[in-house]
Amino acid sequence: MNPIPASSQDSSSQDHPVSNGFPRSLRLRHKRDYARVFDAPCRSIDAIAVVLGRRNDQGVPRLGLAISKRRVRRAVARNRIKRLTRESFRTHRRQLQGLDVVIIAKAAMESIETADFFRSLERHWKKIRNRCDSS
Repeated sequence: MNPIPASSQDSSSQDHPVSNGFPRSLRLRHKRDYARVFDAPCRSIDAIAVVLGRRNDQGVPRLGLAISKRRVRRAVARNRIKRLTRESFRTHRRQLQGLDVVIIAKAAMESIETADFFRSLERHWKKIRNRCDSS
């Protein structure tokens, strides 16, 4: 057997996948973070959600979720909503730079189709960006 030459094992030649996770740096994690958004938010409201946004001084977008059992009864549905919201946030992260965003679920969110949910969130992201930019 012929070993692979050391030069071809160079780590710089390997492709490293970009993480698509949801790191702590992109989350609203503390009560004070949520309170800051709730104090003076830019709002976007439709039949399925209330989205609140506010500029932050960190330069990165951060997401907070308020998906209560009172609004969305089934845990499976709550987890689906959180997963889909994080995915939409991940794909629209660049247009949300420097914003803290909180999603508050309405009861209609539990039964919405995935495509409709993504369209709704896309409209919310645009509204929040425009409203927070103009304030």
